[in-house]
Amino acid sequence: MDPTLAAEPSGILGWISQYGNVVFFFAQIIYWFGILVFFGYAVAQYKRWVNFQMGVGKSGELRKAEETAGGSKTVSVDEFVE
Repeated sequence: MDPTLAAEPSGILGWISQYGNVVFFFAQIIYWFGILVFFGYAVAQYKRWVNFQMGVGKSGELRKAEETAGGSKTVSVDEFVE
């Protein structure tokens, strides 16, 4: 078969072959922006957790309130051992 006689794709395949690179370019920009937002959110959550564990900042105040509300109870091991 002569390759010069092959018809150009039409419909969706023609549109993708013509504009596919443009769509891919914008999809890649959106993807990397999403990754940036996701990692920023992860860092913020990790910072909140560290502050809670260290007892500093706004999250650390929650831990202090939790300790004072519950008191420092000691759990008797004999209750759970038969």
